[in-house]
Amino acid sequence: MFGSNVLDIAIGLIFTFLTVSLIASTVTEALSSAMSWRANTLFEGVKKLLNDQNFTGLAVDIYNHGLVNSLSSGTATAGTSPPIKPSYIDPKLFASALTDVVNLNPAQTLTELKASISTVQDQQLKDVLNGIVDRTNGNFSQVRDEIASWFDQSMERVSGSYKRKTQLWSLIIAFVVAVALNIDTVKIAATLWDQPMLLKGISPQPGATAQQALAQLEQLKLPFG
Repeated sequence: MFGSNVLDIAIGLIFTFLTVSLIASTVTEALSSAMSWRANTLFEGVKKLLNDQNFTGLAVDIYNHGLVNSLSSGTATAGTSPPIKPSYIDPKLFASALTDVVNLNPAQTLTELKASISTVQDQQLKDVLNGIVDRTNGNFSQVRDEIASWFDQSMERVSGSYKRKTQLWSLIIAFVVAVALNIDTVKIAATLWDQPMLLKGISPQPGATAQQALAQLEQLKLPFG
């Protein structure tokens, strides 16, 4: 009996916490969308990748390229954040855009590819592209694949930064929700101990929205709010 009650309380608390978590994640996602966190984080990542923090060089051309930023008019100006920024860039499309911007094409020989790369202003980026051309012996298809792989690996670190930011905000929002709803773990546990039949109303629905989960929690008459 004792073990059964403890298990019931654990189930009730888990459902309560999952509801708060769902509310927090929904609010975080809405905030992320409204504030364009994903697009802005990607924008900063691309600028760092191209060593163009001031947005005055290759990053401008990349963000004006139709393959990368198809929804924009392609008229972003140097030093000014683009009015429209994509929230995701396909690595292969980035590679194609970069080869276009640097004027690399399949018809070029190894020497001609390096001549085009020599026009790149940033020395580190120039070394990266020359290294890719050397490793692939000037095979354009392989050059593009390596650029895509380089971009993809770099964006994994950017993705990690974005996840840490959203996790922090989810934690903050979850705390605010818990305080706003006056969710007291001790009181809820005590109520479930005294009234185990309340758990009969718990039936989590897969894919339930935050509003649906909160409504179900309210129906249980638990001490919160």
